[in-house]
Amino acid sequence: MEKAMNNVVKVLGSLFMMVSATANAALISDNSFVQAGFKDTSTGLVWMDFGINNGQSYNYVSSQLASGGEYSGWRLPSADEVYLMWQNVASLDEVEADFESPDEYGAGQLYAWDYNSRVVGGDDSVWDNNFAVMGVNSVSGTAFMERGTAIGFFMGDNGLASVKFNDVVDKAGFPAFTHKDELALRDDGAYSDFFLGLAHESYSTLLVRTASVSEPGAAAGFAAAIVALGWRRAHRRLRTKNKLK
Repeated sequence: MEKAMNNVVKVLGSLFMMVSATANAALISDNSFVQAGFKDTSTGLVWMDFGINNGQSYNYVSSQLASGGEYSGWRLPSADEVYLMWQNVASLDEVEADFESPDEYGAGQLYAWDYNSRVVGGDDSVWDNNFAVMGVNSVSGTAFMERGTAIGFFMGDNGLASVKFNDVVDKAGFPAFTHKDELALRDDGAYSDFFLGLAHESYSTLLVRTASVSEPGAAAGFAAAIVALGWRRAHRRLRTKNKLK
């Protein structure tokens, strides 16, 4: 069975590589809807910008998706869609971050960080181009740096889960400090039901909608990536169970 699945993944991987030449993953702004979003060009999915529904609870946002609701036209994403989107944001196969852990909290639950340049205005981590189109939930800082933070809730495989990023700008260029940008996805049961009703500016709810897919092969690439991601996570769980026997 495992050999057969490996062959399937190889075929899908080849398909994905064939279409990727004309449908490379990239994030671009998308303002074609009432609420702004960023589009993952590899999937054709548009994700609501951070900083729009923050301050509203997951339960409230979920109640506003029907016709006539505040977020009519959007929907809650599946866990697989979030995993794939966040992998595309991190793009760990394409960039060289200072620290990369693709399975830090479990299969596909990544954590990574990358330093900004130690100069005044240093804001040049490997993800800054992506952060620039995603929005932010809250901003804080000190005399030395400014930090934009976004935490987005979604319903994962183990209940409420989240993605998070910190985008830091160096304000002083002080030689003793180097400020880093961070990315994480956690789907390991870290949140209690209390957070379903929490309304706080630091937290938002991930929402998605489908845009017209103009990039050649994007649909095929998305299907291949989803199947490969699902198999990878299932294979990781199987290996874990075998170790416990």
